[in-house]
Amino acid sequence: MKQNKKKIIPLDKFIDFALYNKKRGFYMKQNPFGSKGDFITAPDISIIFSEMITIWIVSFWEYLKKPKKINIIDMGGGNGEMMSRIMKTSLKFSSFNRSCNFIIFERSDYLKKIQKKKLINYKINWINSLEKIENV
Repeated sequence: MKQNKKKIIPLDKFIDFALYNKKRGFYMKQNPFGSKGDFITAPDISIIFSEMITIWIVSFWEYLKKPKKINIIDMGGGNGEMMSRIMKTSLKFSSFNRSCNFIIFERSDYLKKIQKKKLINYKINWINSLEKIENV
């Protein structure tokens, strides 16, 4: 009788494979966001969500005594909708906007293309590793 050996992998490695495997990863070949995708996120439902996030970020920046430089990082930019709204709303706070270094952490080249198309008129840095974040 042949014995079945099960290979156990840690959850983080399973999730990484399921989402970002070059051939089969969920985020690597399709846009799962929006009404035509697999699910809808809050930024796709209403601009209010992203506007409120921006107001909170501005308030926190003020609490920090308005540093001259601050990184605003979107961890997994999805279809770029939230960062698009954050950028548009931040323009209403000019001194805050001037201090911002906007960054999207995105590992999917497919989603990066969607984000770059949506955010073509904004200065954003894309990274695929957190080690690439520089102090501003």
